[in-house]
Amino acid sequence: MVHERKQEVFSREIIRPSSPTPDRKRIHKLSFFDQLSPPIYLPLLYFYPNQDPLTPFASKTQLLKTSLSSALSKYYPLAGRIRDSFTVDCNDEGAVFLEARMNSKLAEILEDSPVDETLKLCFPDGLCYQNSNLSSPLTVQVTGFDCGGMALAVCLSHTIIDVSGMCSFINYWAALASSSAYGVPPLLLEFNLAELYPPVDLPVTKTFDPVIVRCVSRRFVFDGSNIGKLKGIVAAGNVENPTRMEVVLAILHCSAISAIRDVGCGSPIAERECVLETELHSAVNLRSRVVPPVPASSVGNMASTFAVFTPKGVETDLVSFAGMIREAKVENFRSCAARSRGEELCTFVVETTKGFRGEQGSEGSGSRRHVFGCSSWCGFPFYEADFGWGKPVWVTHTFAGAKDIITMMDTRNGDGIEVTVCLEGGVMAAFETDEKLLSFCTINPGVIW
Repeated sequence: MVHERKQEVFSREIIRPSSPTPDRKRIHKLSFFDQLSPPIYLPLLYFYPNQDPLTPFASKTQLLKTSLSSALSKYYPLAGRIRDSFTVDCNDEGAVFLEARMNSKLAEILEDSPVDETLKLCFPDGLCYQNSNLSSPLTVQVTGFDCGGMALAVCLSHTIIDVSGMCSFINYWAALASSSAYGVPPLLLEFNLAELYPPVDLPVTKTFDPVIVRCVSRRFVFDGSNIGKLKGIVAAGNVENPTRMEVVLAILHCSAISAIRDVGCGSPIAERECVLETELHSAVNLRSRVVPPVPASSVGNMASTFAVFTPKGVETDLVSFAGMIREAKVENFRSCAARSRGEELCTFVVETTKGFRGEQGSEGSGSRRHVFGCSSWCGFPFYEADFGWGKPVWVTHTFAGAKDIITMMDTRNGDGIEVTVCLEGGVMAAFETDEKLLSFCTINPGVIW
């Protein structure tokens, strides 16, 4: 008999900041970049084996709640409520904290090719990539397993914080939990991005909203050795010093283009010729790209995308597409540096992200363009989040049906890249059987520690 995994939430609490937010900080102003960011929850999931069997689950969750309360006194907008498209009311209403149990062992979930259906059980029900402006900006769920291990799911409002800030918040929370006897270095945060990039009156205000449909997600893991091979191939094709992200994204997008053209995006055969081109938007952090740079301590969003277009009939191989990525990225960085302040930069960002936000203009009669989005979460120290019972053995997320989205994260050893791809079923069937792609990666491997 197949073991049916079930999850039960047995506790729900509101965690408020340990110190009341002063009246002078009661209103947090959103910046232009906050307004342009999708109003969704960013979902992260941390898995911890039971490396401290003498400490019961209840004691660990109590420590998490106490330290979270302290962390919220610094990250006070996360304990407030989004009032409108301009402000967050930092009223200390608090974050939602759920406790759950699952009738499985951690090893059963991780070592047996973990799938989205199981991962979703560890997240607060229905929040992943849903509208975060309707409730608490922060919701946490801790799930205990039969073996004593646990999963920590964190859903944070993308309107208030980006992935970099999310990682910093979780690591600060972990430091408070694990270092209470020694103290934690003072945390100096700035909430001033709205002063640097205030909301502007632009004709285009539509944010990116992920298309939630029935689709299929898969994990593709590229180890360091295979990434080295890809870099060697691309470098031999005259792309100087290709990065990990460039070569992995290049082979992924080449395979995606091939799959889409094979399947026809689900359109009738007679309409397949209408798929003129594809458009890949890759998110970039602009903090270090403007002059002067914006410090990482500034809480909020500051991202744009650069776009790579593949016209109808143009066949792209690994080397040529890696070169296209490099060219588009360098040009985007140059343009942003030249427009570092004010409305000029904001206008440029609105224009460059039109396709990603579904606002590209008509491409001619009968034309179609397939748009992909990519976000690289590589380089962020997710695996440093030690709450006092060791570092996580796996950090991941779930797409919950956000179609045509690619997300990259470092593997635990830091050498490889773990990619999650979400595509419509027919396209994924072609994509995941691409022999060239599979020669450089492994599909949905188990997690061994």
